[in-house]
Amino acid sequence: MEIRIKKGKILIYRVFDIGSEIDLEKVEALFEDTKLKGRFKLDRKHNMSLIISSSPLSIQLGSVNMRLQDQMVAAELIAKVWYFGTVSLCFQIPIPENTNWPELVKIASWIENDNEIEVLAREKAKQFQNDIKNAIPVLNEWSMNEDYVTYFIQELDGLQGPLATLTEKVDVPALILAESKDILSEQVKKSILENTYQYSRDDLVVVDWNSALVVEPNGSMDVPLVIEFALNQLLELRYYDDLLDQRLNTLYNEVVGKKRGLLSNKYSRLAEDAGQIYLEISEIVENVENSFKTVGDFYLATIFRASSKRFRFDDWQKSINEKLGNLAEISKLLHSEVSESRNQTLEIIIIVLIAIEVVPFLYNLSQ
Repeated sequence: MEIRIKKGKILIYRVFDIGSEIDLEKVEALFEDTKLKGRFKLDRKHNMSLIISSSPLSIQLGSVNMRLQDQMVAAELIAKVWYFGTVSLCFQIPIPENTNWPELVKIASWIENDNEIEVLAREKAKQFQNDIKNAIPVLNEWSMNEDYVTYFIQELDGLQGPLATLTEKVDVPALILAESKDILSEQVKKSILENTYQYSRDDLVVVDWNSALVVEPNGSMDVPLVIEFALNQLLELRYYDDLLDQRLNTLYNEVVGKKRGLLSNKYSRLAEDAGQIYLEISEIVENVENSFKTVGDFYLATIFRASSKRFRFDDWQKSINEKLGNLAEISKLLHSEVSESRNQTLEIIIIVLIAIEVVPFLYNLSQ
């Protein structure tokens, strides 16, 4: 019997860095006239495994008309605002009832290759940034963003046996990779299905770096929310990694471009800048990493760790730590240069003062 989706939706995410930080209380005040807002909430039975330092604010932005294959559909647009400076836009598109698996894979492939969603998301992000600009101390205009797709299924028709057998009866890896043309190798399929998780016999999650499948009969959005949280952290790690590259290049160019002068204070400002950048970015990155922590091996904590692994958090954190180490070393060297320059200046001043005293004395003796 053919397996079909009886009820489900596609969650298309675009995450943008729009500011240095965002005052969530001010954002709430801006939307106080509407009830279409709320704070990040999870199923109570899983809360013991997660530590959230500051829950993001969720705002429903209404319905948006967008193209899906050869037809226009109404997508619900939800914005989540995170205090560390990001906004994630989620376009929720209902899956047509009785869609079979190959048809869903074709939809996934279309979404993967469509550019209109990207253009629309950037337009909405810019508009939203402007709407809440009074809650953002410093506006950001970073060109990069994160994209992700979650296929959320509540009801399946035609599946005989436990839900765990779904991966044996339909091509889940093809959906995850949005591959509607080529037949995937067993090696690729195995690598995708290694990230399959179940809390009960009735639910199932497959997580990968660019998309996920979530089967949740009770309609709970906990798993998509946890993945979304990881996605926002990923964007911030990428943002500060890129920012460190820019700052290090600027410092290097300024150091190389400085001409050595006898009384020049050439390195003092650079040393101060390097130290300030190190402290600021270290603190911000630590806040981002601490915004969502997992404790124990409970289900949502497992999903978050799996997402973090697929998003290569460790690689980004290692890169940032190495660059922060380089920045600290530069700051140390510049301070040493400043100290050496000051010592040389003091030595010259002492020699000049001695000369001022000795020369007249020798002149008087010669007379």
